[in-house]
Amino acid sequence: MSWYTIDRARLEENSTEEILRILKEDREDYTSEAIRTFEEILKARGVSRTDPAGVARPRASAAASSDDQLSGDALVRGPGDAVRVLNDLLQGVLKGTVDVQVAQTATNIVLATLRALEMEFMTEPEETS
Repeated sequence: MSWYTIDRARLEENSTEEILRILKEDREDYTSEAIRTFEEILKARGVSRTDPAGVARPRASAAASSDDQLSGDALVRGPGDAVRVLNDLLQGVLKGTVDVQVAQTATNIVLATLRALEMEFMTEPEETS
């Protein structure tokens, strides 16, 4: 048996939706330590794996105050996370629980984060052997 270590940072690069898919469909392809790490990541992101609809939802409901939603709990680590945050913002605006200007500012931050992630991806140094 070969020895290995779990690279948590690499596992955290997966979007919430991808982690949910892995835990549901590809669970047997991962070690028990990796599965526990994925579950910890979901818990840290405020996502329940037992959601009956199978949809990732943050801990704070859409009806929560804008201060709760924008307290830093919403991490954008990929496009899937950005979609979730933007959907929550839109729902908050439509329900009247998030001020339009706050939502616009948060949207700009999410878009800037996505641009930065894209630039980081596009400018990664090529590996030479």
